Amino acid sequence: MTSIELFLFNTIFWVLVHFLSGYLSHFIPTKFYNKDKFLFKKRFWEFDGNLYSSLFLIKRWKDKMPEAGEFFKIHPFSKKHLVSLDKNYLERFSLETCRAEVSHLLPILLCPISFFWNNTTGIFIMSLYAVLANFPFIIIQRYNRIRLVKLLVRLNGRNLKNQ
Repeated sequence: MTSIELFLFNTIFWVLVHFLSGYLSHFIPTKFYNKDKFLFKKRFWEFDGNLYSSLFLIKRWKDKMPEAGEFFKIHPFSKKHLVSLDKNYLERFSLETCRAEVSHLLPILLCPISFFWNNTTGIFIMSLYAVLANFPFIIIQRYNRIRLVKLLVRLNGRNLKNQ
């Protein structure tokens, strides 16, 4: 395969992987997307979301990233802005951060497929691409979910006091 053919093949591969990952994440049962499950729960090393603010300076760039939550018509939901403080809306937003996290983890997990036609340099480039293209979106989802859960706890506490 020539360099141009390899470049085109890898490009087509990644476009397909990204669309397929986003599409497949909508067919995983909703009950899987639970903020308390192992994959999605807050970790001690995230320091209640402060890791993302201090180390990755997430507040400076997260709103500049594209958001494709409404692209797939199966479960359309925009995560670009918080539009309500309704408990059901916040729970759905939290669920959608889990779905988006999976849709960005899948390309990283599928990256080794590209190892079959790439040489060592290509494998390094494909691996680097998989991480760099998806990691920012994963940390956005984790950061937002931590904030949403804190907001839900605060709102639930307020509702309990009003009863």
